[in-house]
Amino acid sequence: MLNNIKLSVLSGIMIAVGGTIYLSCCAKGWAPLGAFLFAAGLYTICLYGFNLYTGKVGYIAYHFNDFAYIRLVLLILAFNLLATYLLGILASYAFPAIVEPAKKIYSAKLAAPLPRLFITGIFCGLLMFLAVDAWKKGSQIGCFIYIPVFILSGFDHSIANSFYNGAANGFSDAFTAQNLIVILTVIVGNAVGGMIVPLLTRNWKKN
Repeated sequence: MLNNIKLSVLSGIMIAVGGTIYLSCCAKGWAPLGAFLFAAGLYTICLYGFNLYTGKVGYIAYHFNDFAYIRLVLLILAFNLLATYLLGILASYAFPAIVEPAKKIYSAKLAAPLPRLFITGIFCGLLMFLAVDAWKKGSQIGCFIYIPVFILSGFDHSIANSFYNGAANGFSDAFTAQNLIVILTVIVGNAVGGMIVPLLTRNWKKN
């Protein structure tokens, strides 16, 4: 368990790095460049085998009865969220320029209708599964295609959102019931999206 916690925290660190460069670029009007550079986070996660919720949750669809794996995914989710939120707070102190872009991004998420967040979470989950699964199949370029696509499309990534939440330092809505609902909605949307390809390609007769 300890090793999986460490790998989950490391993923949180890399998402925080990606989020910091993206917000820094947004502050300078370079959002497309930031979206591309964010991909360095997932590239590192895949390269070193770190634990990222959106890279793991889709594979539940291959083994719905594997409760040990489901517990692992929930553990990964908890420490991904914790690490990114705390690192978002630290990053906001170290790089004050990212606070306003973070507030702008996250306030828009809090104001969005829940069905929209669920749908954008699904699309993000789908793209994240494709990026990770493409890596497993030997294609590393997927990281640098699917990540900019989900960011520039405005799709919602639960772990990246946690970093934006933390980076909006002192944000008054950080610990409200509304924010909790937003977080859970995107988490579930990411899970549904991540399972689309496995569910539609799985050989059900053998499982």
